Amino acid sequence: MKAVLLLILIPLLMLGSLPAYAGGYYATISTASMAMATSDRAKSLKVSSPQQAAQLVKRKYPGKILNIQSARVNGNPGYRIKLLSKDGVVFYVNVDAKTGSVRRN
Repeated sequence: MKAVLLLILIPLLMLGSLPAYAGGYYATISTASMAMATSDRAKSLKVSSPQQAAQLVKRKYPGKILNIQSARVNGNPGYRIKLLSKDGVVFYVNVDAKTGSVRRN
């Protein structure tokens, strides 16, 4: 009885270790391909950081930047920036990261 049980359990244990190894292999590949996809995406963007978005906005709209958040702008990745004008007016500006366009709401 013990021999039969061992004959069943040993192959199951061995098979159980194969997917773990294969999973580690595929995880390594997917991590590498995700890193390449991320770097390709960053290369295709004209604005790749909140700091760059802030610089663009400050050139066009003088004032104090209150907040920067990631947002979708015209279906593209971008930033929504909250500003305080010199006149004390709070307004928002959208920066399209793909095209680099800056528009006030």
